[in-house]
Amino acid sequence: MKFVALSIALAAINLDLLASPVLAHSEDQVRRRTKQGKDTKASKSTKSTKAPKAPKGTKAPKAPKSMKPDSLVALIEPPGGVTTSNLFGTAGLRYNMDGSILVSVDLIGLTPGGVVILSDGTDCDGGFSETPYICSDSGEAVGFIDALGVEPETTSRSAFRIDNGCTKEENIGKTIIVFGMYESNVGCGILREEAKEKVLVADMSSYPEYSGPLTPNGKVTVTFNDDDTFTFSYDVSGLKEDCVNCGIHIHAGTSCATPADVKGHGWNSVVVQDLWSTAGGATYTSDSMGNAEGYFSMTNGYGYEANANHAVVIHTQDGSRVACGVLN
Repeated sequence: MKFVALSIALAAINLDLLASPVLAHSEDQVRRRTKQGKDTKASKSTKSTKAPKAPKGTKAPKAPKSMKPDSLVALIEPPGGVTTSNLFGTAGLRYNMDGSILVSVDLIGLTPGGVVILSDGTDCDGGFSETPYICSDSGEAVGFIDALGVEPETTSRSAFRIDNGCTKEENIGKTIIVFGMYESNVGCGILREEAKEKVLVADMSSYPEYSGPLTPNGKVTVTFNDDDTFTFSYDVSGLKEDCVNCGIHIHAGTSCATPADVKGHGWNSVVVQDLWSTAGGATYTSDSMGNAEGYFSMTNGYGYEANANHAVVIHTQDGSRVACGVLN
């Protein structure tokens, strides 16, 4: 009985302790600390292990857009009615952002010096004008050039800057006039837009006054490179069969109307030797049916503009001329 009574007494004491606010407060603290410890561990265990992002690198500045200036070009030749000049070449106009123009010339046959005028004329066949073309009060359309060498094989690659106050569109169709040092008009050319694709094509047919059995026909295509060399390609039929290393050339003439119009080989003797030869590679070989197709690389010292409108001639084995066409 004493043991039972003691057990009951101890149980009562434990109930009192559990009801004590101090003990309850201590248990709450323990629970909170335990929870905080678990939360801290959980936080540490779930903390990101990713490496921090590297700072973004500085972007490289964009390259400026390639800008190609507006341009015009003129083929310079002796004007109509002038028989004492051998001037030949080109003049180019490159427009600057401020409206000014770089005028560059590539000429042969010029006197030791000369004057270039951008004139208000539109014709080089006798009715040309020598009046500078000006679109503003302060405009300037005249420049001076020099030449190297001994006449008639002088050459000029001069350049100068002008500003006639006119737009490219206003200058199209106007003329470039070249005066020699003796104040005579020795050259003229009409300004036009520069070709984007520098390719010339000639439709080949029988040579003027040819009366033989051959019936040549086909095309010659001349494709220019930046350095004025070119690829001369041909696809022609109706030729002499089995003609090996026969000649095919660009000539100095600008028409196939008569034999006299075709003239001889066309090349700039000031800057290059005559490569229109077997040694120069200007040949074709036909098959047993008289067909010829192929190409070769070439330069005659002239660029696209100076070769335009010139005659192409095809020869047989003995040098006879059997076909002609004009490059356009």
